[in-house]
Amino acid sequence: MSGQPSLEQREKPKVLVVDDDVSVRDIVVESINSAGYMVDSCGNGQEALEKNKAENYDLILTDMMMPSLDGLSLIKNLNLQNNDTDVIVITGFGSIENAVECMKAGALDYLIKPFTLDQIQMSVRRAIEHRELRLRARERDLYRQLSYEDPLTGIYNRRFFDESLKLEIVKANRHSTPVLLFMIDIDYFKIYNDLQGHQKGDKILVEMGQILKSSCRGYDIVTRYGGEEFAIIFPGIAKEEAPNLVSRIMEGVRNGSFDGADRMPFGSMTVSIGIASFPDDATNGEDIIRCADVSLYAAKRAGRNTVKIYGSP
Repeated sequence: MSGQPSLEQREKPKVLVVDDDVSVRDIVVESINSAGYMVDSCGNGQEALEKNKAENYDLILTDMMMPSLDGLSLIKNLNLQNNDTDVIVITGFGSIENAVECMKAGALDYLIKPFTLDQIQMSVRRAIEHRELRLRARERDLYRQLSYEDPLTGIYNRRFFDESLKLEIVKANRHSTPVLLFMIDIDYFKIYNDLQGHQKGDKILVEMGQILKSSCRGYDIVTRYGGEEFAIIFPGIAKEEAPNLVSRIMEGVRNGSFDGADRMPFGSMTVSIGIASFPDDATNGEDIIRCADVSLYAAKRAGRNTVKIYGSP
């Protein structure tokens, strides 16, 4: 949906009529105009491509048979431009096969000559309604994505974490597989903010999110839990495998380039990690969070820059 205004911001739908027969073109333009749409027209496919590049029409009605660039070629060229303009093809009764080829190439509909003004208006209205439904679906998908994304770090947020953990526990119960949970806290983050300022503190959060993401598999769920705390869900990973995961994360943080980290208590940016496992330590999502939190606080009490696994000495 990049570059597309919201439906509330959109003007009247814009339609381009392309036909080298002036009399047919005028009839189609008049019909669409009377239906309340903004209409433009031209006489060949090449001119249509240029006009659409400048205007980005919602819908193009094009004659099938035209000199220089016919309807099918126009559609193929629009596809090459990654253009999302819808196309209705106008064809004679003896050229339905060509219209079908246009549909295969991406045309939305076709009109067969001779047609009535009502048929034109109905076809255009149907195409515009279809387009607006499609745009609304895209907007819903975008809003849904944004509702699960932490605006600062770009990784998943607490809401997504809560829903994902419930789902992973259900799946783990069904398939008798484990789930591992890491709760990760940036050590002395308040001190860093006091020394460097909140803007650099925000930058640290962004960099930490990317380090954690790059240290995990594609289907591990890396989230910002809140403040300077992150949480990672590892589906299908048993507690025995935790040390290898910890090693990757600690190495990633150690090799991170954090501005001003040399002024921190450890001389670098560090994290504390608390770990818990389903079903070893918990039977539901709330319990595994509680167990991981207990382990995280134990890691902090132990001096930070360390890891504690629930149930281990």
